[in-house]
Amino acid sequence: MGNVELGKEISRLRKQNAMTQKELAQDVCTQAALSLIERGQTTPALETVFFLSLKLNKPINHFLQYVLDDNVDYINETVSFIENLAFEQRFNDIHRLTQKELRTMESSSRTWFEQYLKWMNAISSYRLKRADYPSTVSLLKDLLKEEYTLLNHKGFLHFKILNSLALIHGENDNLTSSLLYYNKALKGEWKEAMPSLLRQPEIYRLRILYNKAKTLYDMKKYEEAQTTVIQGINESRENENISMLGNFYYYQGQCYEQMNEDRAIIEEAYRNAEFIYGFLGKENYLKIVRGKKKSYLRADDDTASPERDS
Repeated sequence: MGNVELGKEISRLRKQNAMTQKELAQDVCTQAALSLIERGQTTPALETVFFLSLKLNKPINHFLQYVLDDNVDYINETVSFIENLAFEQRFNDIHRLTQKELRTMESSSRTWFEQYLKWMNAISSYRLKRADYPSTVSLLKDLLKEEYTLLNHKGFLHFKILNSLALIHGENDNLTSSLLYYNKALKGEWKEAMPSLLRQPEIYRLRILYNKAKTLYDMKKYEEAQTTVIQGINESRENENISMLGNFYYYQGQCYEQMNEDRAIIEEAYRNAEFIYGFLGKENYLKIVRGKKKSYLRADDDTASPERDS
């Protein structure tokens, strides 16, 4: 998809709304510019597309699929490949791939794909210790500039970047800033007209809720952490998704311990976590809960607590 398809769609919607080119172009661009757009002979600025979308009574996402990137199949394949590398924490491969792709970018105006690559390149550089904490935060904040708002709206990239900022601040003991970015992410709009190239939004939102709960726990704000945990449990049920449920129950038990609640409900929380981890085959997490909470579960191993989820 590209300029030709975008132009055809704008022309179709204009005629559907019984508007002339002059009427649609008014207060947006010149009629001559609109004519070029409809013929697919120019790439309109995102600002122009935004105002056209308002006059055509269509959400901006309806047009983003045409204007953000041309080679959609290649981009989808590349993004999926990078996401799998990230899941496997193969940051060296991510860094090499994103560097290679970014060197081929020649467009004067940034695309969504370039924005995505810059984000993953910044994260991989940080994980490989090629970039320090302050410079990585600066790079990520630059990606959130107002001029990139429309780009970041696609694929929920905005929330991915906010979560990365929160994680990195937390890892550097700046828990107040970490919590600030988690809250920003959770207050955002999680609906999207176009299918996401990234993880399903409801799953990613659960991950952010878990990360926020763990940050609050580390800040010793146990009641607030417990409230966030309960929210995560409820949203897991609403979305019929148990991918983060074990972690929520684990931290529910942690909070109950710190709040000196009855032993029975502490045990219930840890047993729920144990059951979910076992059902999902998360052997490492099973070792954690059975090791650290053996007085509640009568298990053996001893190891670290579940980490924040990236």
